[in-house]
Amino acid sequence: MAEPARSRRSFLRTLTLALVGGAGLWRFLTPARVPDARRVEVALADVPEGGALVLPETGVAVTRGADGEPEVLSLACTHLGCRVVANEDGFACPCHGSRFDRHGRVRTGPAKRPLARLAFARRDGTLRIEV
Repeated sequence: MAEPARSRRSFLRTLTLALVGGAGLWRFLTPARVPDARRVEVALADVPEGGALVLPETGVAVTRGADGEPEVLSLACTHLGCRVVANEDGFACPCHGSRFDRHGRVRTGPAKRPLARLAFARRDGTLRIEV
């Protein structure tokens, strides 16, 4: 049986759909962009014992370590850069299912590396964080 002739219109429609689908796939698979560097100040008294102070607008979470010392974690998942969310067990990536404990260590993948620790300076009960 002979193939029907393809029109120019059907070719352009197929090409457009392929380009739009490729752009959507590209957006889903590329990591999130890191915002421009800026300074965040947090009062150490605002960080709860056994919990986390999450600052979603800056992509930072401040927790206390086992020794009571503050830890500053990036909220960017180390798998593909999605923003993790805090839960009662630690942090979870809504994109691909990675789970991290409250210190940023990987509990389940696909992430292989812990959440990045950010440097901070402590002065007069205040943490200055460069994000």
